[in-house]
Amino acid sequence: MTDQPSKPPLPQTVGAMVMRHIAPELVPAHVKRFDGRFDELWIVEDCFYAGGISQLTAVLNTTSQSKIGHGIAPGPFRNPAALAMEWATLARLHPGRLLCGVGHGVDYWMRQIGEEVDSPITLMRETVTTTGQLLAAETVSIDGRYVQLDEVTLEFPPAEPLHISLGVRGPVSLRLAGEIADGTIVGEGIAPHEIAGIRETIEEGQATGNRRNHHRITAFVGFFVGDPANLPPPPADIVPGWAAVGQPDEVAAGCQEMLDAGIDSLIFVPFGDPDPQLELAHEAIVPLLKLRS
Repeated sequence: MTDQPSKPPLPQTVGAMVMRHIAPELVPAHVKRFDGRFDELWIVEDCFYAGGISQLTAVLNTTSQSKIGHGIAPGPFRNPAALAMEWATLARLHPGRLLCGVGHGVDYWMRQIGEEVDSPITLMRETVTTTGQLLAAETVSIDGRYVQLDEVTLEFPPAEPLHISLGVRGPVSLRLAGEIADGTIVGEGIAPHEIAGIRETIEEGQATGNRRNHHRITAFVGFFVGDPANLPPPPADIVPGWAAVGQPDEVAAGCQEMLDAGIDSLIFVPFGDPDPQLELAHEAIVPLLKLRS
Protein backbone atom coordinates (compact mmCIF):
# COMPACT_ATOMS: atom_id res chain seq x y z
CA MET A 1 0.00 0.00 0.00
CA THR A 2 2.63 2.49 -1.03
CA ASP A 3 1.79 6.04 -2.01
CA GLN A 4 0.78 6.52 -5.64
CA PRO A 5 0.63 9.50 -7.99
CA SER A 6 -2.61 11.47 -7.96
CA LYS A 7 -5.30 9.67 -9.95
CA PRO A 8 -8.71 10.74 -11.25
CA PRO A 9 -11.89 9.25 -9.74
CA LEU A 10 -12.61 5.67 -10.65
CA PRO A 11 -15.55 4.56 -12.79
CA GLN A 12 -18.55 3.96 -10.58
CA THR A 13 -19.73 0.40 -10.03
CA VAL A 14 -22.75 -1.34 -8.53
CA GLY A 15 -22.80 -4.52 -6.51
CA ALA A 16 -24.87 -6.69 -4.20
CA MET A 17 -24.51 -7.98 -0.67
CA VAL A 18 -24.65 -11.71 0.00
CA MET A 19 -26.84 -11.57 3.08
CA ARG A 20 -25.52 -13.19 6.24
CA HIS A 21 -28.68 -15.20 6.94
CA ILE A 22 -28.22 -17.29 3.76
CA ALA A 23 -26.93 -20.67 4.91
CA PRO A 24 -23.42 -21.45 3.61
CA GLU A 25 -24.57 -24.43 1.55
CA LEU A 26 -27.04 -22.16 -0.29
CA VAL A 27 -24.58 -19.34 -1.01
CA PRO A 28 -22.99 -20.84 -4.18
CA ALA A 29 -26.32 -21.14 -6.00
CA HIS A 30 -27.30 -17.64 -4.84
CA VAL A 31 -24.13 -15.95 -6.09
CA LYS A 32 -24.07 -17.91 -9.33
CA ARG A 33 -27.44 -16.37 -10.11
CA PHE A 34 -25.97 -12.87 -9.91
CA ASP A 35 -22.41 -13.42 -11.18
CA GLY A 36 -21.68 -10.82 -13.82
CA ARG A 37 -25.04 -9.15 -13.35
CA PHE A 38 -23.46 -6.99 -10.67
CA ASP A 39 -19.90 -5.64 -10.83
CA GLU A 40 -19.22 -6.74 -7.27
CA LEU A 41 -20.59 -9.27 -4.77
CA TRP A 42 -19.73 -8.76 -1.10
CA ILE A 43 -19.83 -11.45 1.57
CA VAL A 44 -20.51 -10.68 5.24
CA GLU A 45 -18.26 -11.75 8.11
CA ASP A 46 -20.47 -11.17 11.13
CA CYS A 47 -20.32 -13.03 14.42
CA PHE A 48 -21.55 -15.72 14.61
CA TYR A 49 -22.58 -16.47 11.07
CA ALA A 50 -20.43 -17.97 8.29
CA GLY A 51 -16.65 -17.47 8.20
CA GLY A 52 -15.25 -14.83 5.92
CA ILE A 53 -12.35 -16.67 4.29
CA SER A 54 -14.39 -19.83 3.69
CA GLN A 55 -17.19 -17.78 2.14
CA LEU A 56 -14.73 -15.89 -0.05
CA THR A 57 -13.27 -19.17 -1.25
CA ALA A 58 -16.67 -20.67 -2.06
CA VAL A 59 -17.92 -17.54 -3.82
CA LEU A 60 -14.74 -17.01 -5.84
CA ASN A 61 -14.78 -20.66 -6.88
CA THR A 62 -18.44 -20.46 -7.92
CA THR A 63 -18.23 -17.20 -9.89
CA SER A 64 -16.02 -15.98 -12.70
CA GLN A 65 -17.03 -12.42 -13.58
CA SER A 66 -17.95 -10.29 -10.57
CA LYS A 67 -15.33 -9.02 -8.16
CA ILE A 68 -15.79 -10.44 -4.67
CA GLY A 69 -15.44 -8.33 -1.53
CA HIS A 70 -14.59 -9.30 2.04
CA GLY A 71 -17.02 -7.24 4.05
CA ILE A 72 -15.65 -6.99 6.60
CA ALA A 73 -12.86 -8.87 8.41
CA PRO A 74 -12.95 -7.95 12.13
CA GLY A 75 -9.44 -6.76 12.91
CA PRO A 76 -9.28 -7.81 16.58
CA PHE A 77 -9.35 -11.54 15.84
CA ARG A 78 -7.38 -11.47 12.59
CA ASN A 79 -3.64 -11.89 12.95
CA PRO A 80 -2.20 -9.77 10.11
CA ALA A 81 0.18 -12.51 8.96
CA ALA A 82 -2.70 -15.00 8.72
CA LEU A 83 -4.94 -12.47 7.00
CA ALA A 84 -2.23 -11.58 4.49
CA MET A 85 -1.61 -15.28 3.77
CA GLU A 86 -5.30 -15.91 3.12
CA TRP A 87 -5.86 -12.83 0.95
CA ALA A 88 -2.64 -13.45 -1.01
CA THR A 89 -3.63 -17.06 -1.69
CA LEU A 90 -7.10 -16.10 -2.91
CA ALA A 91 -5.67 -13.28 -5.04
CA ARG A 92 -3.25 -15.66 -6.76
CA LEU A 93 -6.01 -18.20 -7.39
CA HIS A 94 -8.41 -15.54 -8.68
CA PRO A 95 -6.33 -12.66 -10.09
CA GLY A 96 -7.94 -9.25 -10.14
CA ARG A 97 -11.15 -10.31 -8.44
CA LEU A 98 -10.58 -9.88 -4.69
CA LEU A 99 -11.60 -6.76 -2.75
CA CYS A 100 -10.30 -6.56 0.82
CA GLY A 101 -12.09 -4.99 3.78
CA VAL A 102 -11.24 -4.86 7.47
CA GLY A 103 -12.94 -3.14 10.39
CA HIS A 104 -12.87 -2.68 14.15
CA GLY A 105 -15.40 -5.45 14.81
CA VAL A 106 -18.68 -4.83 16.62
CA ASP A 107 -17.88 -3.98 20.25
CA TYR A 108 -20.19 -6.46 21.95
CA TRP A 109 -19.14 -9.27 19.62
CA MET A 110 -15.50 -8.57 20.36
CA ARG A 111 -16.29 -8.69 24.09
CA GLN A 112 -18.07 -12.01 23.61
CA ILE A 113 -14.98 -13.63 22.13
CA GLY A 114 -12.49 -11.99 24.49
CA GLU A 115 -10.93 -9.76 21.83
CA GLU A 116 -11.97 -6.29 23.01
CA VAL A 117 -9.01 -3.88 23.00
CA ASP A 118 -8.29 -0.62 24.79
CA SER A 119 -7.29 1.22 21.62
CA PRO A 120 -9.13 0.07 18.48
CA ILE A 121 -7.39 2.77 16.44
CA THR A 122 -3.94 1.49 17.40
CA LEU A 123 -4.92 -2.09 16.62
CA MET A 124 -6.34 -1.06 13.26
CA ARG A 125 -3.23 0.93 12.37
CA GLU A 126 -0.90 -1.94 13.28
CA THR A 127 -3.03 -4.62 11.61
CA VAL A 128 -3.68 -2.84 8.33
CA THR A 129 -0.18 -1.41 7.96
CA THR A 130 1.54 -4.75 8.52
CA THR A 131 -0.97 -6.66 6.39
CA GLY A 132 -0.37 -4.24 3.54
CA GLN A 133 3.39 -4.51 3.89
CA LEU A 134 3.22 -8.30 3.79
CA LEU A 135 0.99 -8.25 0.73
CA ALA A 136 3.55 -5.96 -0.92
CA ALA A 137 6.18 -8.72 -0.44
CA GLU A 138 8.04 -6.82 2.29
CA THR A 139 9.80 -8.48 5.21
CA VAL A 140 8.09 -7.16 8.32
CA SER A 141 9.21 -6.87 11.92
CA ILE A 142 7.10 -5.01 14.45
CA ASP A 143 6.87 -4.98 18.23
CA GLY A 144 3.63 -3.08 18.53
CA ARG A 145 1.01 -2.76 21.20
CA TYR A 146 -1.11 -5.49 19.61
CA VAL A 147 0.87 -6.84 16.66
CA GLN A 148 4.23 -8.60 16.98
CA LEU A 149 5.99 -9.99 13.91
CA ASP A 150 9.61 -11.08 13.65
CA GLU A 151 11.11 -11.08 10.13
CA VAL A 152 7.91 -12.31 8.46
CA THR A 153 7.81 -12.57 4.65
CA LEU A 154 5.10 -14.15 2.52
CA GLU A 155 6.40 -16.97 0.33
CA PHE A 156 3.56 -16.40 -2.13
CA PRO A 157 2.59 -12.71 -2.19
CA PRO A 158 -0.08 -11.62 -4.65
CA ALA A 159 1.09 -11.10 -8.20
CA GLU A 160 -0.54 -7.67 -8.32
CA PRO A 161 -1.31 -5.06 -5.64
CA LEU A 162 -4.29 -5.65 -3.39
CA HIS A 163 -6.29 -2.68 -2.20
CA ILE A 164 -7.46 -2.64 1.41
CA SER A 165 -10.52 -0.68 2.53
CA LEU A 166 -11.46 0.11 6.13
CA GLY A 167 -15.06 -0.46 7.15
CA VAL A 168 -15.37 2.43 9.61
CA ARG A 169 -17.69 5.29 10.60
CA GLY A 170 -16.27 7.72 13.17
CA PRO A 171 -14.10 10.72 12.24
CA VAL A 172 -10.92 9.41 13.86
CA SER A 173 -11.29 6.10 12.03
CA LEU A 174 -12.12 7.84 8.75
CA ARG A 175 -8.94 9.93 9.03
CA LEU A 176 -7.01 6.75 9.70
CA ALA A 177 -8.55 5.19 6.59
CA GLY A 178 -7.32 8.10 4.51
CA GLU A 179 -3.87 7.85 6.05
CA ILE A 180 -3.20 4.11 5.73
CA ALA A 181 -5.78 2.51 3.42
CA ASP A 182 -6.83 2.54 -0.22
CA GLY A 183 -10.54 2.85 0.40
CA THR A 184 -13.36 3.14 2.92
CA ILE A 185 -16.53 1.08 3.26
CA VAL A 186 -19.48 2.92 4.77
CA GLY A 187 -22.27 0.77 6.14
CA GLU A 188 -26.03 0.94 5.89
CA GLY A 189 -27.80 4.01 7.17
CA ILE A 190 -25.44 6.68 5.79
CA ALA A 191 -27.39 9.34 3.88
CA PRO A 192 -26.25 11.09 0.67
CA HIS A 193 -25.74 14.42 2.40
CA GLU A 194 -23.17 12.79 4.73
CA ILE A 195 -20.86 11.60 1.95
CA ALA A 196 -19.18 14.96 1.34
CA GLY A 197 -18.19 15.22 5.00
CA ILE A 198 -16.94 11.64 5.00
CA ARG A 199 -14.80 12.33 1.94
CA GLU A 200 -13.44 15.54 3.51
CA THR A 201 -12.46 13.71 6.70
CA ILE A 202 -10.78 10.95 4.69
CA GLU A 203 -8.84 13.54 2.72
CA GLU A 204 -7.50 15.01 5.98
CA GLY A 205 -6.02 11.60 6.69
CA GLN A 206 -4.66 11.33 3.16
CA ALA A 207 -2.83 14.61 3.67
CA THR A 208 -1.31 13.28 6.89
CA GLY A 209 -0.18 10.11 5.17
CA ASN A 210 0.95 11.91 1.99
CA ARG A 211 -1.32 9.65 -0.06
CA ARG A 212 -2.46 11.11 -3.36
CA ASN A 213 -4.23 8.08 -4.78
CA HIS A 214 -7.98 8.26 -5.38
CA HIS A 215 -9.53 6.87 -2.21
CA ARG A 216 -12.35 4.48 -3.12
CA ILE A 217 -15.58 4.87 -1.14
CA THR A 218 -17.85 1.82 -1.16
CA ALA A 219 -21.32 2.33 0.30
CA PHE A 220 -23.59 -0.45 1.52
CA VAL A 221 -27.09 0.84 0.73
CA GLY A 222 -30.19 -0.71 2.25
CA PHE A 223 -33.11 -0.90 -0.16
CA PHE A 224 -36.56 -2.39 -0.58
CA VAL A 225 -38.67 -2.43 -3.75
CA GLY A 226 -42.38 -2.50 -2.97
CA ASP A 227 -44.96 -0.92 -0.71
CA PRO A 228 -43.14 0.74 2.23
CA ALA A 229 -45.94 -0.54 4.47
CA ASN A 230 -44.64 -4.05 3.83
CA LEU A 231 -41.00 -3.18 4.54
CA PRO A 232 -39.58 -5.85 6.84
CA PRO A 233 -37.51 -4.45 9.70
CA PRO A 234 -33.74 -4.72 9.21
CA PRO A 235 -31.79 -6.77 11.77
CA ALA A 236 -31.57 -5.07 15.14
CA ASP A 237 -27.77 -4.71 14.97
CA ILE A 238 -27.83 -2.80 11.67
CA VAL A 239 -27.51 0.91 12.34
CA PRO A 240 -30.88 2.50 11.49
CA GLY A 241 -30.98 5.44 9.14
CA TRP A 242 -31.30 6.26 5.48
CA ALA A 243 -32.44 3.62 2.98
CA ALA A 244 -33.91 3.63 -0.54
CA VAL A 245 -37.47 2.33 -0.33
CA GLY A 246 -40.44 2.35 -2.69
CA GLN A 247 -41.15 1.61 -6.32
CA PRO A 248 -38.19 1.04 -8.69
CA ASP A 249 -38.03 4.65 -9.85
CA GLU A 250 -38.07 5.88 -6.25
CA VAL A 251 -35.34 3.45 -5.19
CA ALA A 252 -33.29 4.39 -8.25
CA ALA A 253 -33.65 8.09 -7.40
CA GLY A 254 -32.37 7.46 -3.89
CA CYS A 255 -29.45 5.40 -5.16
CA GLN A 256 -28.64 8.09 -7.71
CA GLU A 257 -28.37 10.59 -4.86
CA MET A 258 -25.69 8.39 -3.30
CA LEU A 259 -23.82 8.13 -6.59
CA ASP A 260 -24.07 11.87 -7.23
CA ALA A 261 -22.76 12.51 -3.70
CA GLY A 262 -19.47 10.95 -4.76
CA ILE A 263 -19.34 7.31 -3.76
CA ASP A 264 -17.40 5.01 -6.07
CA SER A 265 -19.30 1.76 -5.57
CA LEU A 266 -22.92 1.29 -4.52
CA ILE A 267 -23.66 -2.10 -2.96
CA PHE A 268 -27.33 -3.10 -2.74
CA VAL A 269 -28.27 -4.55 0.66
CA PRO A 270 -31.74 -6.05 0.27
CA PHE A 271 -34.36 -5.82 3.00
CA GLY A 272 -36.69 -8.76 2.55
CA ASP A 273 -36.16 -11.88 0.43
CA PRO A 274 -32.76 -11.29 -1.22
CA ASP A 275 -33.31 -13.22 -4.47
CA PRO A 276 -36.37 -11.33 -5.78
CA GLN A 277 -35.13 -8.03 -4.35
CA LEU A 278 -31.78 -8.32 -6.10
CA GLU A 279 -33.52 -9.43 -9.30
CA LEU A 280 -35.53 -6.23 -9.15
CA ALA A 281 -32.41 -4.22 -8.44
CA HIS A 282 -30.67 -5.65 -11.50
CA GLU A 283 -33.65 -5.51 -13.86
CA ALA A 284 -35.48 -2.36 -12.80
CA ILE A 285 -33.10 -0.11 -10.84
CA VAL A 286 -29.59 -0.41 -12.28
CA PRO A 287 -30.77 0.52 -15.83
CA LEU A 288 -32.06 3.81 -14.43
CA LEU A 289 -28.75 4.79 -12.82
CA LYS A 290 -26.28 7.17 -14.41
CA LEU A 291 -22.78 5.98 -13.51
CA ARG A 292 -19.54 7.90 -13.82
CA SER A 293 -17.43 6.17 -16.47
